Amino acid sequence: MQNSMRFFPLIVLLLGLFPGGVLAQPVYSKLDSLTIFSLLDKSVAFFDAGKNDSALLYAERAENIAKTKNFYLGQAWALVHITEVQIEQDQLVKAEQTATRLSKIAMLANDTLLNCISLLQLGQIKMYEDDPDQAILLIDKSITSGLGKFMNQYLALAFNDLGYSWGLKAEYERQALFTHKSLGVYEELKNDAGIAMTLGNLSTVYYQLGQKEKAIEYGKRSLKYREKANDIAKMSITCCNLSQYYLGISEAEATKYKDLCIKYSLQSGDNARIIHSYITSSLIANAQKNNKEAFGYELKIIELLEKSKSDQRMLARRYIAAAFYTDILAYDTSITLDYYNKSINLANSLNDKANLKDAYLYLSNYHNKKKNFSEAYFNYKKYILYKDSLISSDKEEKIAELESQYEASRKDNEIEKLNNDQKIRLLEIEKQKAIITGNAAIALQKQNEIDLLSQAQELRDIKIKQQQEQLEKQLLLATTNSQRLELTEKENLLKEKQLKNQKLIRNLFIGGFALAFLLAFAYFNRFHLKKKLEQKENLLAIRNNISQDLHDDIGASLSNINILNELARRNINQPGKSEEYLSKASEDIQRISESLSDIVWNINPRYDDLKNLFVRMKRYAADMLDGKNINGQFDFPEQAEKPLLLMTQRRDLYLIFKEAVNNLAKYSQAKNAVISVRTGEQHIFLEVKDDGIGFDQKNTRAGNGLQNMQQRANASGGIMSVQSTPGEGTTINLEMKVTK
Repeated sequence: MQNSMRFFPLIVLLLGLFPGGVLAQPVYSKLDSLTIFSLLDKSVAFFDAGKNDSALLYAERAENIAKTKNFYLGQAWALVHITEVQIEQDQLVKAEQTATRLSKIAMLANDTLLNCISLLQLGQIKMYEDDPDQAILLIDKSITSGLGKFMNQYLALAFNDLGYSWGLKAEYERQALFTHKSLGVYEELKNDAGIAMTLGNLSTVYYQLGQKEKAIEYGKRSLKYREKANDIAKMSITCCNLSQYYLGISEAEATKYKDLCIKYSLQSGDNARIIHSYITSSLIANAQKNNKEAFGYELKIIELLEKSKSDQRMLARRYIAAAFYTDILAYDTSITLDYYNKSINLANSLNDKANLKDAYLYLSNYHNKKKNFSEAYFNYKKYILYKDSLISSDKEEKIAELESQYEASRKDNEIEKLNNDQKIRLLEIEKQKAIITGNAAIALQKQNEIDLLSQAQELRDIKIKQQQEQLEKQLLLATTNSQRLELTEKENLLKEKQLKNQKLIRNLFIGGFALAFLLAFAYFNRFHLKKKLEQKENLLAIRNNISQDLHDDIGASLSNINILNELARRNINQPGKSEEYLSKASEDIQRISESLSDIVWNINPRYDDLKNLFVRMKRYAADMLDGKNINGQFDFPEQAEKPLLLMTQRRDLYLIFKEAVNNLAKYSQAKNAVISVRTGEQHIFLEVKDDGIGFDQKNTRAGNGLQNMQQRANASGGIMSVQSTPGEGTTINLEMKVTK
């Protein structure tokens, strides 16, 4: 409600105090009059104390008594009181009905003042309905119809509300003009409350005009009158306004009046005033870049509104403000989103499209800032939907207004057309009379009048047609907008469905990925464990092989050396035998040394690649063949690839090769030998060939090592073949698979 004061007349005892006060056939007495106006006095007292329900109760009692007694004047003043209370309670529909009844009773009472008051109240109702044009028309009519003749509080109130209505149209200069007129009347009446009100209103007008110094001057003057009247609630409002006026001028003064605003609001105990003071304080803290303090005030406002449930629309708006501040202050995302959701849910329950529009816009900006572009887009579409819906509602109101104007104009035009037709017929008759009497001038004059009336009617018809076209255009635009809104809503529903499907797919993908990760992790652990077991088994096999080699070969050789040394010691008196035993022992020692060298070489990882293996094989073969004067031809790869050869495979390949070369040197009696090695994609091929005496494979002697060679080849996954014919030499082939 606009901050305008309403005053009621003194108790009326004599009907002669009002124009037209003597009514026909009165059935009421002086006592009835005293009773009625006594009740109205109580109604005024309760109204001034802010107890509107009690004020309405006493005013309705007064009206009922006046109605039963045919006391129109008492009934009219009771209706004035009732209308005032209903306006204060924002029951504008009821207030308009009551004010209309007041107008009828005022006519029965033949009372100019009451009739003007009814017009004033109807204007106030239009003003509060945000229809300033109708408000200005009615209030101005109340002044020109006779209220201007009465120097009383109703005239002051009319000037004040007329100014306020011009302010609704942003005509602040006119608002200032009429508010000054209101101030003049209140000053002449010496009405301090009215003076305080108009001074406060003037301060607001000058603030809107950008004249802060004048706004502060009138605000301080208003505060003095409020303090004089000890009106704590109004003092709170004035201090809140002054605090805002001082922003950008004096931060100290702004803070001072803000603190006074809170102090007076708390003293008043009026929940609405306390909330207003906190809202003002939040705005001031925001302007001073003190977001934490502003958020603190927002929390206080929310607490009061949630507890009182007095203004749910305001609560929805404060939730938006709280969300805004939690974002700026870097609170947890869940807190910010919770405030936005509270605002949207509450606004939805109230069908408050204005708050929904703003909530979705702020929420869209929030998600955009967080780079949640899908959510930002979704909420922006919601914002557009409610924005368009509000525009559509405004257009519907405009269309309804256009329809009303069109119908009124059409009816007026029809009436005017009938009147004109009648006038034209009369003029035609007069014209004919003038022609008959020979008065050409009068006939011409009548014809001109007929033409003017016809032209005027044509213009009115054109105007009506234009109004009809404009109305049809607006209806077409409304239909188009309605269809567009429907399409947008369907698009939003489709988008919501797509988002839900995307979320489902995303969740399924995340779940599948998590499951795949767990399976991969389990497989990797199993594979890793398997590898460890394999490595352990390989290591155990190597240890067993080394142990077996040391035990079978080197252990036996050492025992043999020990025996040969003992035999040489016992036959020391026979130098020939002793030397023979020592020579054999020396050979065994040499062989043990070679075996140990082979074991150490085999387990050394430096020799895992084929290049080092081929070098050792070539050196061994060259030494063995040179010792037996055999011409050796070697064919080894110059640039050996690097396939992975297991340690056991390397050992078996080398020992097979060594055994083959050793047999060639010892038993073949060859002159020439060819040793070749080739590497393939995943294989190694070995060939040892000589032109010696050969042997009969069917009569092979035990212990020649061929069986050991075959066993080693099989153990390493290789394939070995021996081809030999007596007198034609021997060829040994080995194919061993390796790993890249």
